Amino acid sequence: MAGKPLFQHAAERLQPQVSWLAISANREREQYAALGFPVLPDLRSGFLGPLAGVEAALAALPPSLSLLLTVPGDAPFLPEDLAKRLYHGMALDRRKSTYAHDGVRGQFLCALIERGCEDLLRGFLDRGGRRVEEFLREIGAQSVDFSDRAADFWNVNDAEDWDRIRQRATKGRGGS
Repeated sequence: MAGKPLFQHAAERLQPQVSWLAISANREREQYAALGFPVLPDLRSGFLGPLAGVEAALAALPPSLSLLLTVPGDAPFLPEDLAKRLYHGMALDRRKSTYAHDGVRGQFLCALIERGCEDLLRGFLDRGGRRVEEFLREIGAQSVDFSDRAADFWNVNDAEDWDRIRQRATKGRGGS
C-alpha cells in the first residue's frame, strides 16, 4: 500500500487524534522505531498477547495523560474520529473504558482505557487472563457504535483480507 507497511498507515490515522503515540512490539522493533515513535516491548515474558502490550503502554503513558487509545497495527483505515467518539461514549456513560463496535462485532483492540485501569489489568494478567474482550467486560467497558464506519476496522488476518484492503486503497478510499 503505497510502499508503506500497514502499521505506518495506522499510525498516520492516529497521530492527529492523540498527543502521544507508541508502538507495542516484541519483534522487528528496529523497523517500527524507524517511524520515530517509542517502541514498547511487553513487560512480561512469554508473548502473552495484546493485553501484555496494553500493560506496557499504560506503564509508559506520560504522566500528563489519563487515557490510552489502543488499536491493532494492521488496520490501515481506522476512523479519523475514533478517539473523539470513544471519548464521548466514555464521558456519556461515565465508564473506565470504551471500545468500538462495527455493527456486527466488537473491535476490542480499538479501545480507550483510563490510566486507573493499570492495576486491574495487571491483576487480570496475573490471574492468567488473556482475552481483551474478557478484560473489557471485567472493567465494565461500554461499546460505541461505529456501524456507519464498519469497513474502517478491516485488518489483515489472511490473504483474502489483504486483497480486500489493497483494493480499497487502490480505489482511493483508504485515506492514507
